[in-house]
Amino acid sequence: MDSIAIKKVKLFLPEVDMDVLKKLAQQYGWSIGKKKSGIQRGLDDIKAGRVYKAKDMDDLKRHLLAKIQRYSIPLPT
Repeated sequence: MDSIAIKKVKLFLPEVDMDVLKKLAQQYGWSIGKKKSGIQRGLDDIKAGRVYKAKDMDDLKRHLLAKIQRYSIPLPT
């Protein structure tokens, strides 16, 4: 049985050509993903309520250190 190699490709093309690409992808069974920018992900977090409002700097430090301990993130030395 032959195996098919899957490659991930990043394309930059004019917006007007997206319809052509989508039609090609549909014909060949390809998938097209769109990655959100960091700003858009941040805005989505705010809309979803995934934010922490610190009372002061000490509160922010406690919150961040608790996250580091929870996820076992190594601290830089």
